[in-house]
Amino acid sequence: MRNIKLLIEYEGTNYAGWQVQKNLSTIQGTIQEKLKILTGEEIELTSASRTDAGVHALGQVANFNTDSRISSHAIQMGLNALLPDDIVIKSAEDVSLDFDSRRNAKAKTYRYLILNRSYPSAIYRNFSWHVFQKLDIDAMRKAADYLIGKRDFTSFRAAECDALHSVRKILSFSIDITPSFLPFIKRDADELPPFAKGGIGGLMVLEVKGTAFLRHMVRIMVGTLVAIGKGKIKLADFQSIIVAKDRKLAGMTAPPHGLFLKKVEY
Repeated sequence: MRNIKLLIEYEGTNYAGWQVQKNLSTIQGTIQEKLKILTGEEIELTSASRTDAGVHALGQVANFNTDSRISSHAIQMGLNALLPDDIVIKSAEDVSLDFDSRRNAKAKTYRYLILNRSYPSAIYRNFSWHVFQKLDIDAMRKAADYLIGKRDFTSFRAAECDALHSVRKILSFSIDITPSFLPFIKRDADELPPFAKGGIGGLMVLEVKGTAFLRHMVRIMVGTLVAIGKGKIKLADFQSIIVAKDRKLAGMTAPPHGLFLKKVEY
């Protein structure tokens, strides 16, 4: 018996999330189908994160047990030859039999993209949340700082979340601005989108790192921060929302398509 660890990148647009669901196309189900072709075995993947429909991943980690003698490199190459273009195996390696991609994870980093300008993007509509109102990034950053630490995140938990408790630890939360989806390409000031001139607006990149997350927790935090950025929720009231442990007081759940699982640490 062997245990194979996969590092996976995918665009979640065309899938009903990671987890296998009857009669629906999922990331897990698609990879397992291709593994059966390669190994002749019924494979069940364990993943670090069960991403929702429309959510993307830059660094999802999964593992599976197999009796196959196919090398890990051949598994990577074989899967990439069989999988659709929106799922890529970045690496495959043999690991110890006791490795579990979910239970052994020490921290996860999620990235959320917000396009903060007056008009949407035809090209990046599946990878960012378009917010046309100018957002107060300073207020959003101050609010994000309140989320760092060990807290009860009941106010940021989906109603259908099945976690036994709501206490989680946020290690860091940053919010940065770049005027372009391709920040390494030099652009003239006149070409910058509205709000980007003067450093306000453009593409907003939110990154949150924590030891674990509740269902929809990142998206609810983002939705609440956007409400603060719009002035719909006062910064002075934000701490009381955390303490209240009441989902109704927090902001909306941000759309899934702006969210990326960036990295899992072990």
